[in-house]
Amino acid sequence: MPSSTSSSEPGGPGVSPTPVRDADPVIHRPIPDVRWPATAIVAVVLFAVALTGWEAFWRSEQYVPSYGNHDGQWAEARRRLDRPEPGATAFIGSSRTLFDIDLDVWEELTGVHGVQLALEGSNPLPILTDIAEDEDFRGLLVVGVTPPLTLMPGIGARAEALERYHKETPSQWAGQKLSYPLERSFAFYNFDTRLFTVLDRQAWWPEREGAPYQEPEVRKIENMRRDRQADMWNKVEDDPAYNTIVTSTWQAILEHLPPPPPEDVARAAFEELLANIARDVEAIRARGGEVVFIRPPSSDWFREFERQATPRERVWEPIIGAADAVGVHFEDYPELSDVKTPEWSHISSRDKERWTRSLVGILKQRMAERGINRPEMGT
Repeated sequence: MPSSTSSSEPGGPGVSPTPVRDADPVIHRPIPDVRWPATAIVAVVLFAVALTGWEAFWRSEQYVPSYGNHDGQWAEARRRLDRPEPGATAFIGSSRTLFDIDLDVWEELTGVHGVQLALEGSNPLPILTDIAEDEDFRGLLVVGVTPPLTLMPGIGARAEALERYHKETPSQWAGQKLSYPLERSFAFYNFDTRLFTVLDRQAWWPEREGAPYQEPEVRKIENMRRDRQADMWNKVEDDPAYNTIVTSTWQAILEHLPPPPPEDVARAAFEELLANIARDVEAIRARGGEVVFIRPPSSDWFREFERQATPRERVWEPIIGAADAVGVHFEDYPELSDVKTPEWSHISSRDKERWTRSLVGILKQRMAERGINRPEMGT
């Protein structure tokens, strides 16, 4: 009779043993008989030719080396206020404050090279609060007001800049430092000229009628210096086609803003905004600082939109009243109004020197009228 004992093979009785696979054959790939030094030289030459061609193309499009206006650059500037420099002057606001003030002229007239902390597309009031809570700052703070943006909840487009200042990592700090030499050397080293940015902007497909609205991307409109002074790119003023791209972008963004909240909700939010401004200004004054407000120019379609959406008497005047501060509105002074704003919202780089000179003179006069004498203004 057959034995009933268990099989000694792996898997037990009734289970087929696992077949043993033959080892995969070893494939030998011979290294091509190539002159590697010559190949390396050819690769380097091709890379250099391609890089030079890419750079030459963007130079022909009027691009020049310019700093990138990164969050790290802003955080670096913000840290200047952590050192209690005597007579420090800081500027906060949106892109109008960033574009319109000439830091070199300001220094010539006051003796102080200001810290430029304005952020495009952003509400300066959270930055005002941040500085008010900084015990190191005892200087002069110039707050630029762009009415629609001051009513936004939060900072807006550049909120990550403030976060970067508070939470910057060593690797982020080092990466920013390594980026600076490239930014000041190459015209193509710019967010606007990245290959995939360029490809993404091409009209590969016709626009579909009835497609959902997509907010247009803001194109390059400035060249930035190491100290965060931004000068309007002359192409915005000199190239009608490019100017149309910029103005149509502003118009599209403003025409598609979300609807305002109910009247009672908006009123309560604005009252809270005014209370916060009064609190922050008082905190800065209590430790020996001072705050002034400016309203830089706008024109044409953009200015008319502001008149309707954020009338002066309902936004600017209450802000100045709550702060009990000197406020300079461009419409009150012919010398501040007589400038070109090529794309409706920022002063031409050719006019900013003259505009800054006028602004400094007016601020000195207005502050003197109120008995405010500040070393930051050279008084």
